[in-house]
Amino acid sequence: MHALQSRAPVFLRVNLARVTRATAALALAEEGIATTPVPWVHTALEVTANARKIQTSQAYQTGLVELQDASSQAVVAALYLTPQAKVLDYCAGGGGKTLALAARGARVWAHDAFPARMTDLAVRASRAGQRVMITQTPAETRPYDLVLTDVPCSGSGSWRRDPAGKWALTETRLAELVTLQARIMDDVVALVRHGGTLAYATCSLLTEENEAQVAAFQARQPGWTLKTRARFSPLDGGDGFFLATLTRD
Repeated sequence: MHALQSRAPVFLRVNLARVTRATAALALAEEGIATTPVPWVHTALEVTANARKIQTSQAYQTGLVELQDASSQAVVAALYLTPQAKVLDYCAGGGGKTLALAARGARVWAHDAFPARMTDLAVRASRAGQRVMITQTPAETRPYDLVLTDVPCSGSGSWRRDPAGKWALTETRLAELVTLQARIMDDVVALVRHGGTLAYATCSLLTEENEAQVAAFQARQPGWTLKTRARFSPLDGGDGFFLATLTRD
């Protein structure tokens, strides 16, 4: 818990479709922004000085880097993608993972229950030299090779960014979140092609939202095989994240 009491580091995702990590670091350094490579995520730089300059820097404004937590980057890096894979980011939110998937060469559709969260996604994609499709009707373009569900959760893995979150989480609220997560997983089943992948992710440290949720899904939905499961710890520097991938038989 000590890791969740300290200030969260600032991380950047390097757009490897445009530039190498070393070159991005040099470009940032020329503008007075010091960074260091994150050894466990090949796309990530940790900002060690002058983080306030990032959004006005040329590296940021020309799409060479994006602000994104290292563990969030690690989730995308852990996903198996074939060239030109057809991917749906079903709970896209601000679109950080959408852009990271596009940078890996995927054809990406972004969806969110609250479209206003994606307001600047098209602009950011253009800045990064990427194309993403924003949709509120993802079933119209099914099936997908991969559907990523980065579901609403307690946020317990990122409480150092939102300390009030730990006081807002009650047993009732957790039960509501678990129910919502299960519904989202069930909703996307029909969107994944046979042989395709459903990726389930949270920024939670709680078993109820992670391993137990995946096990409950497999009990409800026959024909899905758990392929990978990973936890990313705040002790590594990034937020706490969970990722499980399941393939449709």
